[in-house]
Amino acid sequence: MNCMNCGAFLTDMDLDYCPSCGYNVLIQKKVDYLSKSFYNQGLEKASIRDLSGAIAYLKQSLIYDKKNIQARNLLGLVYFETGEVVAALSEWVISKNLKPGRNLATEYIQILQANSNKLTAINKTIRKYNHALLLCREGHEDMAAIQLRKILTQNPKLIKGYHLLALIQIKNGEWNRARRTLRKAAKIDKTNTTTLRFLREVDEQTGVPTRLEKGKKGIFHSGSKKAQDIDAEDSEFVVRTPVYREHSKIPVFLLLMSGIAAGAVAFWLLAVPAIRQNIYQEANQQIVQYSESLATQGAELTRAQGEAQESGDTAEAVSEQLTQEQAKSQSYEALLTAYAYLQQDSLDEAAVAVQKVQVDVLPDELRSIYTTVRDATGVTGIGDTQDASSGDESGGDGSSDESGYEDTGYEEDYSEDYSEDSYSEDYYEEDY
Repeated sequence: MNCMNCGAFLTDMDLDYCPSCGYNVLIQKKVDYLSKSFYNQGLEKASIRDLSGAIAYLKQSLIYDKKNIQARNLLGLVYFETGEVVAALSEWVISKNLKPGRNLATEYIQILQANSNKLTAINKTIRKYNHALLLCREGHEDMAAIQLRKILTQNPKLIKGYHLLALIQIKNGEWNRARRTLRKAAKIDKTNTTTLRFLREVDEQTGVPTRLEKGKKGIFHSGSKKAQDIDAEDSEFVVRTPVYREHSKIPVFLLLMSGIAAGAVAFWLLAVPAIRQNIYQEANQQIVQYSESLATQGAELTRAQGEAQESGDTAEAVSEQLTQEQAKSQSYEALLTAYAYLQQDSLDEAAVAVQKVQVDVLPDELRSIYTTVRDATGVTGIGDTQDASSGDESGGDGSSDESGYEDTGYEEDYSEDYSEDSYSEDYYEEDY
């Protein structure tokens, strides 16, 4: 020990003053004695794996003497044993700066830096632990538990990871799993207060006390019997030697067929709705386009009516054109109404509406929509000579007319409901 006043080495420890400068070093010797005493107690705690007690004593030792290199190096080792690699490196770096030469902290840092892959993996586990803690705060305990299991596989000494995983299992009521997790944490640090508090909670809920230490049966207890005495709760996963067994081909065939069936079901549940949705989107886009064209044709029809009233010479031509345009307009309107009812699964209303469609005035773009409505309802429009596919399939033994649609007693004056005055352009613009 050196004098804190002049820095001279104190050779005679019985003297209460410095032989070089005469400074009273009695208090300095007492502080040094307390620091070494706490270091010895921390060393004893660490030797019996009482890591929490060791950390407390070593911190107290450094409070009395921050230059106690042995206490600081041992504190870094204890931190490293509990999975706190960052805290361990911090203590070793401080120790190296206080004593650059002949210091074990230099060797510890070099060992860690030599195995860069392990150091990188440990840093990743710490970042993943912080992410798992954030998931728990957000309420995603299941994802946090999965991530914590991966973290503890890579860094099995991270006590905080065991505590967080056990807390999630306690919250979910998995008491046996929580006990196994806490026993693994107790193997690293026997007197950790958080571990003991969680174990007491598990014991109170299950009514079964947890044994952290298992006694041996005798002095000549063999190693094979030790392996047999290991409690099944200590390990969550047991590695067993695979045994070859003869298997028949029937289970393999059944497994193959079940896989094919599962693939077909998955395709039906995932791909078919997407394809159907794309078809409906394209049809809706076409309907929107032809709704706009229908509005334009309505304007042209109004203009043609005005010209017909003003011009007496061309009355017949305008009247014929008016009739054609009105037929087109009614056909478009009836087709759009039928398709709207089809999307609402109202087949009866769609069948009534599609009967008023004049097929010969429809352009090629609207014939695909007409074909869809015709196949779904089994009813054909005016001037359609083809038979509806759905009508042939669903006709059965019942009586039907030439279009395949059975008369349900609808009145013939439905054209009054779809007259020129009832047509509203805003209706189609809002729906489509």
